[in-house]
Amino acid sequence: MRNCYVLRIILFSFLTINGSVAVAQVPKSLDSLETYVKTHTSPDTNYVQAIISLAYELSTKKAAHQRADSLLQIAEKVSVQLDYGRGVARTYNNMGNTCYLTNRPKEALGHFQKALKIGEKYKLHPRTIALTLSNIAIAYSKLGQPDKVVEIELQSLQLQKQYNLKPLPSSYENIGHALKRMNEQKEAIDYYQQALAIKRTANNPYGMAITEHNIGRCYDDLNQEMPAISHYKTALNYILGSDYELLRADILGNIGLALRKEKRFQQAKPYLEQSLAIAIKQKNNESIGSGYFSLGRFYEEIKDYKQAEQYMKKALALANGDDDKANIALYTQGLADLYGGMKNFQQAYVFQLERNQRMDSTTAIRTSAEVQRMVAKYETEKKEARIKLLQQEAKLNQQQAERTSFRTNALLIGAALLLLLGVAVSAWLLNRAKVRRLEEAQQLRKQIAHDLHDEVGSTLSSISMLSGHTDTLLRQNQPESAQKMVQKIYSDARQILESIDEIIWTINPSNDTLHRIALRLQEYAQPLMESKNINFTFQVDPTLEETPISMEVRRSLYLIGKEAINNLIKYSQATQATVKFERSDTQLRVLIEDNGQGFDTSQQSGRTGQTSMKQRAQAMGGLLEVRSVPEQGTQLVFTTSLA
Repeated sequence: MRNCYVLRIILFSFLTINGSVAVAQVPKSLDSLETYVKTHTSPDTNYVQAIISLAYELSTKKAAHQRADSLLQIAEKVSVQLDYGRGVARTYNNMGNTCYLTNRPKEALGHFQKALKIGEKYKLHPRTIALTLSNIAIAYSKLGQPDKVVEIELQSLQLQKQYNLKPLPSSYENIGHALKRMNEQKEAIDYYQQALAIKRTANNPYGMAITEHNIGRCYDDLNQEMPAISHYKTALNYILGSDYELLRADILGNIGLALRKEKRFQQAKPYLEQSLAIAIKQKNNESIGSGYFSLGRFYEEIKDYKQAEQYMKKALALANGDDDKANIALYTQGLADLYGGMKNFQQAYVFQLERNQRMDSTTAIRTSAEVQRMVAKYETEKKEARIKLLQQEAKLNQQQAERTSFRTNALLIGAALLLLLGVAVSAWLLNRAKVRRLEEAQQLRKQIAHDLHDEVGSTLSSISMLSGHTDTLLRQNQPESAQKMVQKIYSDARQILESIDEIIWTINPSNDTLHRIALRLQEYAQPLMESKNINFTFQVDPTLEETPISMEVRRSLYLIGKEAINNLIKYSQATQATVKFERSDTQLRVLIEDNGQGFDTSQQSGRTGQTSMKQRAQAMGGLLEVRSVPEQGTQLVFTTSLA
């Protein structure tokens, strides 16, 4: 579904700010503003207001963001020269608007915060301060921080109550949007309805269209398509014949998607195509990408996978070009799901793992579960196909043995008995090998399940508990505590992703060489060394490049190296470090050393994990030696046979 509707909330806030401070002498239409700015040469407050209003009209109605930005820079300069606080505040607010509409939420947040400081410095009207707070909340919403949205909007509502201001619909709308993002759609609808009532009183069709659109989105998320379509069409009626083309494109697209979910494909397609046509006409990349993606989902639904793939890839290319992280994640997930439906699990892997690297804490649990599902499905299909093949071979061998016994000649009964004995022994050996292979396959599946349980299970349980507690804190109006919980959830989710990535790497047969282990450790160690300003050297014997190694040995060796590197980073205080992979005849030697503070090996601390490293080395048939002297660095030497 579309996300562009978020852009429309902020525009209403600016419209209200602009309207609340407009000067009578300044014209209102776009053409008259153009004429006024060109002919008005006196740098006074009316000139500033006209420039800001013209920039607003160009940005919101024509998407001429570059020209709007140039005009606002002039407005900023003149306002500062005139010491015109209201003009400076309006300029920063509109600069934030332009940044927001061009997918630069961090810059938008900076401009809005500047506007707030100016408003407080010049003691501007509390309504202007409250609206600026709403704009700050909107920027936090775009940055994916719904807890901050609620915190800032509660400040705005408190200010409105303190000064007995006319209620601002944007405050209720933003809280509704934050609740929607936290999957509290029913509660969000209540806040949207309060915003809608205020806009009806003000007779603001554009604002009513935005809110009706958002209510439709909530019903869409609740899979109640009929009321969703009703609200979408009401929103569309409010802006018919207006200049707000991009909002119309969003609404048309969502009507098409709702009809698609209702399986009314013939009715859905024209809405989706109209939406895309408007976006292309307006040259708005985010809306164009959303239109491509919506049509891709449409064609996926009707099993036209080729068309679906083309449209989704176009959407992803546009998002990548604009570095639009939220839509990159959305479109990448869509392609992963598409390839999964096409049974192309290899491509599904690629896009799903790319999606994992871009996700935020609100989607970490769902995406981790999807990765586990794909891994399990892909590996299970391969193992089941292998088992089925082995069973067929066993059946054929049995049938062959039976045919051979029936063809034996009575005159050669002695030889036949001997032959039968040989066949029986051969069959026993063959079946024994096949059973071993089946056991290995079963052991691999158990290992994957065990690793997922150990690495992921407890962390997911923690995330689930923290999520529930976060909801409770938000309901109790404790946003700071809730934010800490969200940060913890984010950290745990990243840990799950790293664990799953290591499990997938471990079971991938293409990594069954010592050279691949060395590269993996180098990729792990390099950024850690750089973060501590350690001069790092990594050396690998070229003869190890094609040396094969089993999955279990590969995993144990990688974990030993990873633990040793972590200890070096945490405790050594070194300025130089070296990792070497060397081969001598049939012996592998791995050296990890540093010039750090060292320690007394006779008084080792249990925190370094040396016991577990030595146990892993012994399980591989190797030897791990730790050599260290205080103030003279540390050497860790692992040796094992390659035979």
